[in-house]
Amino acid sequence: MRKVITTILTLLAFWSCEKTTDTPPVITPEPEVPEVTYNIGDLYDANGIKGLIFRVNGDGKSGLIVSLNEPKTKLAWSTELVVTNATSFKDGAQNTATIFAINNWQDKYPAFVWCKSLGEGWYIPSVNELKELLLIGSSNTFQRAIVANKAIPFSDGKYLSSTEQDEFWVHLVDYNTNTSSGNYKQYTYNIRAIHAF
Repeated sequence: MRKVITTILTLLAFWSCEKTTDTPPVITPEPEVPEVTYNIGDLYDANGIKGLIFRVNGDGKSGLIVSLNEPKTKLAWSTELVVTNATSFKDGAQNTATIFAINNWQDKYPAFVWCKSLGEGWYIPSVNELKELLLIGSSNTFQRAIVANKAIPFSDGKYLSSTEQDEFWVHLVDYNTNTSSGNYKQYTYNIRAIHAF
């Protein structure tokens, strides 16, 4: 009987020692990083892309920005009068890509040359995107954001869209009235570039 009791006590002692050494390590949770959401007029500055936000999508984390500057002088859409098929009313990125696919486009499309100089992903807005941009851009809130971020203010007059009307004309939007019209591709106009984020 003494042997049985000794065996039980030995097993209990061994089990209790083993249990204390099996304590799981304490894991410290990673601190939560708050999600960044944006508002119209905020400065976007990430991955080498910098501009003022004029459209925020429903997720609050994506949308469109406008360049902080525009060319020092007005530029023409093109120096040649041909159909390019850059005719989308809502997708300036598609229109701009159409121009970039033309042989020797750098010699014939001054506005697009300036746009390309800003870096990858920048494009000239379609006529509908341009109307949205200039409507938001003329608001007092956006004007204050332009001043606060030392951006170039929008100019009075007509801005060039990437939307072609025909071989001779391109769609423009008037900054003051937000109305669109057509005019000659070879005339010079104000330009602003936009970029998705």
